[in-house]
Amino acid sequence: MIKGSEEEILIETGRMAARLIHDFKNQLGGLKLYAAYLQKRFADNAEGLEIAGKIAQGLNEMAEQAAILNKLARPLELRMEPGDPAAVVEQAVNGLRSKASAKDVKIECEIEPDAPRISFDPRQIGAALESIVARAVDVSPEGGKVEISLRRRDEALRIEIRDNGLALDEERRLDFFNPLAEVRINQTALGLAMARRIIERHGGRISAQANPDTGTIVEVTLDL
Repeated sequence: MIKGSEEEILIETGRMAARLIHDFKNQLGGLKLYAAYLQKRFADNAEGLEIAGKIAQGLNEMAEQAAILNKLARPLELRMEPGDPAAVVEQAVNGLRSKASAKDVKIECEIEPDAPRISFDPRQIGAALESIVARAVDVSPEGGKVEISLRRRDEALRIEIRDNGLALDEERRLDFFNPLAEVRINQTALGLAMARRIIERHGGRISAQANPDTGTIVEVTLDL
């Protein structure tokens, strides 16, 4: 068990980490401006333009990771309101269609007619679903398919996201939402961790299991 003084140190360390992440984001913002300048500066130089583009891409990825990590390090505030979860699912899916199209991955969405309205934070739930669906697109092979469904099950809504990527073994299933399980903490791992936090903060449940064919099924359950 952690002693009182050690627990205080961990809490204070967490606060310092949150502050450092915030400062890190600000510094990245300035570096991104320099990268944009380099892209213009080397517009007529193919090699220079390629290098500047890679720098900009890396900085953008780091900024996105820092933004998610900053959210994980802070209290999660929900703005609950009655709403249509079907519309949030469709919005999350539509926002990722261009990403899927670029990879030649098909997204199919099946929403039960007259799905009931629930009280939730549509912005946070939308962000959680977007992270899960984005991960499904990323792991799907070229020409693959991601299937999303929303159905009522007794007194709850169930959202399923299926992909046909690599088979999910038991070890990876148990650590599916744990960003520290990966060799490198990346945006996908952070996004899944944040998604779990959002769903559970709503009093819902989220789990991952192996798809009987191949790939993964992520199941989100929200009580009515």
